[in-house]
Amino acid sequence: MSESAAVSEQARGDGRNARRERGRAAVIEAVFALVQEGKMPPSVEDVAERSGVSISSIFRNFDGIADMQRQALERSHRQWAPDLEVNDADAAQTVRITSHVKTRIELFERAGGLMRIGRSRALDHDPMVEGLARLRARFANQTRERFAAELRALTPAAAADLVAIVDTVTSPEAFELMSAAHARTPKQISRAWVSTLSALLESPSPDPKAAS
Repeated sequence: MSESAAVSEQARGDGRNARRERGRAAVIEAVFALVQEGKMPPSVEDVAERSGVSISSIFRNFDGIADMQRQALERSHRQWAPDLEVNDADAAQTVRITSHVKTRIELFERAGGLMRIGRSRALDHDPMVEGLARLRARFANQTRERFAAELRALTPAAAADLVAIVDTVTSPEAFELMSAAHARTPKQISRAWVSTLSALLESPSPDPKAAS
């Protein structure tokens, strides 16, 4: 093959790769947008129509529906990263509690659908298990960072208990349960969570040995 033919062939290959990556990105964006609109989970036909990518191309570029959903969840993890940053660790406790509740509720309102898909697919898809574990670890780290002042005053066992309780109270599962099963609005959930965290963080922790 001549040098010019080789260059031309490489250019065609680069073009195909670029089109494939654009198609993959369009599919992931379509899954994300459809879930945000309440289509749970979106069908392949819905995704194809929204993305402009054919169904056959979707299955060529992704290892099934679960892989497509996993990549949409990972894309959303990157978008959510700023919501999990802690910039107020030195603020007053009331400020930190309000900030913690506000950022989590805003995140769950935007991303609750994708998180729900992640939890449901984690039952039968190992990559989803890993992605969900990473997300939960980030939530726990956020709790540790924001309430580090309170945790330092506790024994390691009591501190671990407090992180677990705060993280459970303000979890996506708790938000979904309060919204769906108890018909609570985001404003009502916020009020309940702020009240609960205030009580948890202001009450002295019992001696862990007393419960053993």
